[in-house]
Amino acid sequence: MSARALSLHRVAPEDWPALSALFDDLTFEQTLTYAQAAARRIGAEAEFICLQDPQGTPVAAACLRIKRVPVLSSGIAWIAGGPMIQPVDHPYPPPDLQQAIFSALRDYAQKAGHIMRLRLPAATAHDPAALDPIADAAGFQPTDRSPRQRTVIIDCAQDEDTLMQNLHGKWRNALRKALKSGLELDIAPISEAAERFQTLYQEVQTTKGFQTDIPPEFYYTLTGPDFSHDVLFARQGGVDIAGMTIGQAGRRAVYIFGATTQAGRRPNAGHFLMWHSILRCRDQGLRWYDLNGLDPEINPTVAQFKLRTGGTDLMAAGPYEFRPGGLKPTLVSAAETAHGYLKKARA
Repeated sequence: MSARALSLHRVAPEDWPALSALFDDLTFEQTLTYAQAAARRIGAEAEFICLQDPQGTPVAAACLRIKRVPVLSSGIAWIAGGPMIQPVDHPYPPPDLQQAIFSALRDYAQKAGHIMRLRLPAATAHDPAALDPIADAAGFQPTDRSPRQRTVIIDCAQDEDTLMQNLHGKWRNALRKALKSGLELDIAPISEAAERFQTLYQEVQTTKGFQTDIPPEFYYTLTGPDFSHDVLFARQGGVDIAGMTIGQAGRRAVYIFGATTQAGRRPNAGHFLMWHSILRCRDQGLRWYDLNGLDPEINPTVAQFKLRTGGTDLMAAGPYEFRPGGLKPTLVSAAETAHGYLKKARA
């Protein structure tokens, strides 16, 4: 496997939306809008980088959320849904270029003294089994310090009949019942409909008693040039009985939150909204619809609901970790462990 020389360049935040749009595997986690807010949430900083070949062509890009340890100049550099390595309308990068990308990121982390962790986006073009040895050759090892990501992705390029045929029989029957129940669809941007959705979400949360690591409120104020966020409502008799929030970045949409009240369960309002969200993605010319997470052990009912939509069950490559040499990474790990204990103690 021959090595390729890539140069690393830092990218100004205002230039990031145009650069990231050059990649087909862009997800909302790598948008300027989301990344900066996610970094602020944990007291980190967002840094944007581009890897270029000798001709100056971008071949990969990543937003790093860097959480530094006080006193130390280094810390943990986390890449969620990256690096992006699939340029739009270009062949998938060959193994030697993939290894050069990982090697350039390793060299960056070594020089900065950061522990680097990354999880690539879940994308149909990516092959985790092939990426594992490439990451290993560049010094990245699997880690359980960050969660793995399994999800379902629907191909929105299919026509409506094919999408309907791909549905599991029981899911399709539930949908047909919903379509005959007289439900009404309403769509609004999150900036106008956050309060409506929050009312539904709190009702369902109170009933089921669940908690989320990042609550819906975090997303309500996200506005920017590269991330849009809408809400689909199912209404019956002029009353909201279910809601679903959908984000959009690049050629991909992502399911973020859903809330179906007790009144919404009877007419299968969740199936109604999911189907209309699929059709809306297709009508908007989007390529993929990511159902954003799948965990059959923690939530088997939701996992089954997503799997029966006919999408592709995917596991993202990673997470991987690179630890540079020296004493600093040991101190960073110790600080991270201590922070984790304190967090649990306060919970």
